[in-house]
Amino acid sequence: MGFIIRSAEPSDAETAYELMRQFAEHDELGEYFQLTFDQFTQSAFGANPRFKILVAEEHGETVGIATYFDRFHIWFGEELIEIDDLFVRPSYRGHGIGNKLLEAIGLMAKERGVHVRWSIERENFSTIAFYKRKGVDYHTKGVCLWAPEDINIRG
Repeated sequence: MGFIIRSAEPSDAETAYELMRQFAEHDELGEYFQLTFDQFTQSAFGANPRFKILVAEEHGETVGIATYFDRFHIWFGEELIEIDDLFVRPSYRGHGIGNKLLEAIGLMAKERGVHVRWSIERENFSTIAFYKRKGVDYHTKGVCLWAPEDINIRG
């Protein structure tokens, strides 16, 4: 299977957005995917992009994406690359596409001399083992999400 990894362009917005929706549904989290297409497009390709996208393409078809952004890490005292999502269409899995997306981000980080950070479900044992084989330092720290409507502060 021959594929390429490249930076997304504005013409990729519709397909990339649809893959993000598929990812949310695949993880049974579709109810949390609230970003509109217009917000997605503006946030990725507007005057001040909030995140970046890599696409995996085979014969002109986008078969996978990785979304990521640069941010400052207080403990390291440096910038790092934070992977938000990495998704490969189920029918294209098992061909190394996800690995190549991850390696493309790793190469960017290595060239810049910065860390790469992301989170993963604790129960995703096979993927965690895969990451460890690549030299990733895995921590079991959980992720908390506090929605505005659920913030109750008693004073």
